[in-house]
Amino acid sequence: MQTKNKIFIGALAVVVAALLWSLDGIFLRPRLASVSPTLVVFLEHSLGFITLLPFLFIYKLELKKITKKQWGTIFWVALFGGALGTTFFTKALFLTGFVDVSVVILLQKFQPIFAIILSAIILRERFPAKFYVYAILALVGGYFVTFKDPTSINFGNATMMMAVFSLLAAFSWGSSTTFGKYSLKNINYGLLSALRFGFTIIIMLIPALKYFSTLSSIDSSVWKTLVIIVFTSGAVAMYLYYYGLKKIPASLATLCELAWPFSAVIFDYFFNHNILSITQIMGAVILVAAVALATRLNKTKIISGIVLIGNNNGEKTGARTANLNLGLAKDLAKGLYSCRVDLNGVFYRGLLYYGINSLTNQDCLEVHVLEFNEDLYGKNITVNTERYLRFPKRFKSVEKLSEQIKKDLSQSFNE
Repeated sequence: MQTKNKIFIGALAVVVAALLWSLDGIFLRPRLASVSPTLVVFLEHSLGFITLLPFLFIYKLELKKITKKQWGTIFWVALFGGALGTTFFTKALFLTGFVDVSVVILLQKFQPIFAIILSAIILRERFPAKFYVYAILALVGGYFVTFKDPTSINFGNATMMMAVFSLLAAFSWGSSTTFGKYSLKNINYGLLSALRFGFTIIIMLIPALKYFSTLSSIDSSVWKTLVIIVFTSGAVAMYLYYYGLKKIPASLATLCELAWPFSAVIFDYFFNHNILSITQIMGAVILVAAVALATRLNKTKIISGIVLIGNNNGEKTGARTANLNLGLAKDLAKGLYSCRVDLNGVFYRGLLYYGINSLTNQDCLEVHVLEFNEDLYGKNITVNTERYLRFPKRFKSVEKLSEQIKKDLSQSFNE
């Protein structure tokens, strides 16, 4: 029950953050059009950092726990999630004249695609074949979302530039999500929010300097809007987002973030009377569906079943495997995965393979459990997939297969 409550509260926090981001694009950011996007980003993060500053003192002991690698990821989150992502998003909104706000926000659904690609590059993962199909469908959907009349396009106009900046924002925020989840491993979500805002100020200081001469001419209504942003879609929303992200899987967070584009489209229609064309609506459906399907491929799969008696072929390769019923592989893309194996409440690392068995020329579903040499026949095991490592392969000899297994183990667990 506690786990369910934790997931519910975490999901609710992400949804609320997404709704606040919708209000930002529809109601708040349009009021800042008289100020340079660069200066807007610097000022909102400066005010946000002041709000989040207490977390640096409350959790100052946790600063010592942050590794060099984590400091690097936090800087990445600030650079791409704070500085570049917010700047690109603001520029995209300004280019629309705040007429096609929902289009800019819908294009942010490319974030999971970029996040998955970046994770794969960093972790040297491979994609299930279906991922490429969904990615192409997402591009098609994004194309139709962008243009009200997709048959008449001027590649140099503001609409095209809006799309470019929107996609750059999606890439920036998508990569920020990937690194943000890693950064949360052993530090408080409030502390991460404060560090993100603090680093963003440092990054944006130099590009914002040339606009400091205009500070005295900024209208009081702009300052009021910046303060409202800090306590809604800025510092508060970011705190809520990291709070939720620490409690729920990244795949569920991605689903909860759908509240952002959907609520933005609704708000834009009812309050600004901006209506998507039929082709844009169709494109939005294709885009959201493709991204949801692509995200599912990257989702942890849980396989639980009884270990079957096999042919002891694993002994020939030097890696004993536990064979499972092929029926358990429903919705699992064929290939090799790193995994976590639950044996009566004790967890072990392992490799799960689903695909052609070179020794039998038949499909198989088998798991190699590291640091475990006992008999598993007839026992129930639960396997949680983690990373997709490679496509299935055929090998002409036991020696070649044995070499590949050693390579898989080395790349998966010795990096």
